[in-house]
Amino acid sequence: EQPAAVVMASYRREPPNQNTCCRACCRWCQGKLLIIINLLDFIGGGGLIAFGFYIYDKKFGPDYVYIPLAAIGMFVICTVFFSTCGASCWNSCWACCLYPISALMGFLLALGEITAGSLLLAYRKRYSNWLDQNHQKYNISDNELEHLKHGILTVSIGFFALAVLEVLRICVSRGYKYGRRYDEEQQRMMDDYEDMERRERADSRNRERREKHARLRAHYSQKYDL
Repeated sequence: EQPAAVVMASYRREPPNQNTCCRACCRWCQGKLLIIINLLDFIGGGGLIAFGFYIYDKKFGPDYVYIPLAAIGMFVICTVFFSTCGASCWNSCWACCLYPISALMGFLLALGEITAGSLLLAYRKRYSNWLDQNHQKYNISDNELEHLKHGILTVSIGFFALAVLEVLRICVSRGYKYGRRYDEEQQRMMDDYEDMERRERADSRNRERREKHARLRAHYSQKYDL
């Protein structure tokens, strides 16, 4: 059995894993996919806010229609902001604290979007009846009336799509964040390993030079009886 010092020395000389081209390509794809997801989420959140205030301004719906739309839209934008800041930082700093917050917000948001989409579908007939009863009161034309009735289905599907995006964003951002941290740690270990190898080579050359000088001194001392 080898001594512990020999085992540790051989272990220290094993180079760490290098950042391969495949791994770098994977990180690039994860980063671009995360940007696209956050952009779609931002557009969807802004659209929900705009649609909610449009219904409120035109009096196209009661409170239970436009208030959840605007609230979820603002929550989506806040989640996108926290996710972007948290995922772009893989060192220990204040922005890293935003990542677990954004993950929790994304999970709650996905549940809220599924619930809101289900409620809109469940209350679709009630909203249609409200439109039929109040379209003359709020001067809603027949064309606008049809668009609003079909719009509830579109918004419900949008909620379900945003919920899928939230789950996908959590998975992609988690892999991207920890992948970048792992790559940086491996690169730091590789730099330390190369620096250790340079020092060992320099020490080996110095040791060989000293041993050579010692042999020369011993040779000439013996030759000339010094």
